[in-house]
Amino acid sequence: MQNEIKTESAVFDASGYVKNPGWSRLPLFTFDKSLCKNRFSLCERDSYLIANDEVSIYLSVAEPGVTCEVTAVIADHIRGTIDARTLKKYMSFGRLDMPSSSKNGDVTFTDARVGMNFSNTALKRYIRCEFVNFCKDKNLYINIMLEDTIDESLNVLIPTKQNKRGFFLKRFMPAMSASGVVRCGGAEYNLTAEKTTAFLDWQRFSINDKAYYHALYADTTIGGRKFSLCLAGGLGDPSQGSENCYFLDGELHKFASVKAEGNEDRPDKPWRFTAGSSAMEIVFRPEIKSGRLMSQKCGQKVLIFGKLYGNIKQIGTEKIVLDAVPAHLEFTLV
Repeated sequence: MQNEIKTESAVFDASGYVKNPGWSRLPLFTFDKSLCKNRFSLCERDSYLIANDEVSIYLSVAEPGVTCEVTAVIADHIRGTIDARTLKKYMSFGRLDMPSSSKNGDVTFTDARVGMNFSNTALKRYIRCEFVNFCKDKNLYINIMLEDTIDESLNVLIPTKQNKRGFFLKRFMPAMSASGVVRCGGAEYNLTAEKTTAFLDWQRFSINDKAYYHALYADTTIGGRKFSLCLAGGLGDPSQGSENCYFLDGELHKFASVKAEGNEDRPDKPWRFTAGSSAMEIVFRPEIKSGRLMSQKCGQKVLIFGKLYGNIKQIGTEKIVLDAVPAHLEFTLV
């Protein structure tokens, strides 16, 4: 039975055990990382996906254990090209000082080649990046402003199955509008709020056992209505709170359980997702442009860009038809 959290709830008790697993429509989980007893396996990651019909931009700053990583991916859906780079460096615990909340705090990664900053004010979020010799002798420049357009988000706390101190904490914050400019080598992308959407994937977790984590995301408009999707799994015990949901016009709708069928070793093949008694039947088909699969490996993560086909029809809700809806699929070895 899924446990919906409706009041503020701490992730850990005083001894560092996961306290109250579940999910919520608002960011109600309070994360005190000083209570985490598994510091060597603690990973803190902030990722954004900004997209329109022309380009998808994936940006991530992460601090897994004693390393720090920064990733940038520019997928041009018109030209059929992907430019990407992941940089990693070793440093002491907490060097990046990642925020304990998705609601406030800044994230900054700097070294000789790259400066990436995610800043968060009361009303807006800002993404800035300068990356020298980013990919194929290209320099990368990014200056983007994000604005919230809906109130609800998916917030979930999932415990691991064996270790009662292991956990996976996430906030999926979709349907933000994005405006700004991205320059990658000689290509320039001017993003307008009317045509460009963005979402935040905020994760804090400590998982001792290696596992494959998969996540399917969509964040777009269908017939002028805001639609977002998050179908993910592979980590911990999701019986009290899973990540599987969709948003329509800003309202979150949960799936009790979702079956995902596909092969992580074949990124060129479709994946099928089903839920309930015909509550959802969708297929993710990878995008191929000019004979090239729109896929990119970034460290332990693989990103695959593609389209969704199928429908969603839960009891008491209207039917949503997905016909070539832009989406992307992630596989991560955690």
